[in-house]
Amino acid sequence: MDQALNKAQLVGRVRHSFELHSFHGDQWLVVKDATDLRQIEPAAALLVQRNEVEGVRVVRRTDYVDHDFSTTVTIVKRMRAGVQETDPLLRANPGRDASWCESPEDLGGDPQRQVFRGLLAKYLDERRLTPLEILYYEVHAKTLDQAGTTVQGALQRLASTQVRGTKQTAVARVKELLAIVEEGLGRLQKEAKAGPPLRLGPPTLAEVGRQLRGRPGDPHPPLYRAVAAHLADSKSWVEKLDRLFRLWTPDLTVVEMRVVDSLAAEILASPLALRELAGAERPRFELVLNAVDLYVGNLALAASSSLPPGVQALSRLLAQGALPRTMAELRLGLLRHLHARQPLRAGIGIRDEIAASVEILGYIRRKAPTLARDEEVLEALATRVDRLIQPEAMADLLGQSRTCTGRIDLVLGLMEQAPGEAPKAKLAPYLRSLLVPEDIIRETGGLHSRGEAMMPLATIASRVAGIGLPAGPRRELLELIDTALHDLIRKEVIGNSSVPYADRILGLVRLGPCLPAEGKARQIASELLTQALHRPEFILRYLERFPGPQERKDALQKLCALLAESGLVPAALIPNALA
Repeated sequence: MDQALNKAQLVGRVRHSFELHSFHGDQWLVVKDATDLRQIEPAAALLVQRNEVEGVRVVRRTDYVDHDFSTTVTIVKRMRAGVQETDPLLRANPGRDASWCESPEDLGGDPQRQVFRGLLAKYLDERRLTPLEILYYEVHAKTLDQAGTTVQGALQRLASTQVRGTKQTAVARVKELLAIVEEGLGRLQKEAKAGPPLRLGPPTLAEVGRQLRGRPGDPHPPLYRAVAAHLADSKSWVEKLDRLFRLWTPDLTVVEMRVVDSLAAEILASPLALRELAGAERPRFELVLNAVDLYVGNLALAASSSLPPGVQALSRLLAQGALPRTMAELRLGLLRHLHARQPLRAGIGIRDEIAASVEILGYIRRKAPTLARDEEVLEALATRVDRLIQPEAMADLLGQSRTCTGRIDLVLGLMEQAPGEAPKAKLAPYLRSLLVPEDIIRETGGLHSRGEAMMPLATIASRVAGIGLPAGPRRELLELIDTALHDLIRKEVIGNSSVPYADRILGLVRLGPCLPAEGKARQIASELLTQALHRPEFILRYLERFPGPQERKDALQKLCALLAESGLVPAALIPNALA
């Protein structure tokens, strides 16, 4: 199948553009669109300065023209301080509610079907049905119509949402929606009287598509009806996927593929369908990994005969990127998992939960590089980690250690794990509250051996410098440690005559790689070491400690290596150990 696949033939025309959105209340609104990002950027710069705008974002939009749908990926987002999105996955509206319907044709739109999927989720999952099958096949539509108050209840909930911010009452809107539904049902019943759905297998879906393309009118409604009838007696979501993708043949065109892709996307929008594919109830962590695998067509059993042939075909088509709508739905499902407030692994603490988030990020980078470059996926992971950092969780974590340095190590470990700058910055105040130099000195060296605290402090500084903190918190933390180190060097290296001079200088050499790159501590250490190297007795007295020529040569080589590693003095000052 892979050799015969013509992706351009299956996907059709694709257009790319950019949109500028503004956030007001709980809604994103489309402000401007353009084919070139440079046409958007000046307007975005002006919009972000307006007080009434609570947020601004720029998205990259991809229009799959022949599939009649589009996807958007946020590339830049700026929210006003204190403003949070109720739903970070909410798409922008062109003006009013995108799910608004005026006629039966509107019910087939993407926003409308997504809303009805949510309102009728229990009914659809129990019967293994999708909105498209109900909209285009009279048997399913009639069954839903006769399902008690199911439709009316869904319309009442929809109406109460749609009339917000309008002068219309929910009662009046329910009446309008009921009239639209009744008109649509009447049209389906009229089609049923005109004749049964077109039969598939044989003829093939491609052959039926050719017949319909030769007739006047849109070929998609009769194709949806034919495929829905073909799938009608499926007993499970997996069986439905199998039967759907057994219809795939290399001669399909974008017309037929749009039908297959749309139905597959709606099937895989069901959490129950994903569980059926996984074969068992799984923890959220494994569901996220499965979502990544499915997106790239890497079903765990894809090469096994235990997966039906149709599902294997689905897997290969996903791997080839030939199902754009299905891939968009799977990406959305992955984002829902990442934004969900439930833990990835039950019954574990903040450290393990952050580790699970980082593990997922690593898995995405290995298995799905395109998702690893997706700003919304990265934002969702960073938001998840940021949400974990709460006072109660941090108190539980810090309670695991009774020492100041132990608690610092716990916080630094979290900061090193956390993906993105935002969660690291949120952890910075916890670290700042623990960085009390006198406490560290008492724990590591005591009042009589204060110099022993230099290496622990320098090690903390080295970890802070390489942790990926934003510039502000990073500078504040390093300045605090640098001041403490400078005072210790001044008192314990310059002023502590009870320790041999060579030992004090050697301590500085070992300290060098960990000292802050800029600051008073590195400057004074560099000055002291430079002075020592200009004094011949420093190296001579150091080498006197070793009994024989070979031991002295080895010691000098080791000292030279330490001097080079310290970065505190120019290479010209370092003796030639091999001379």
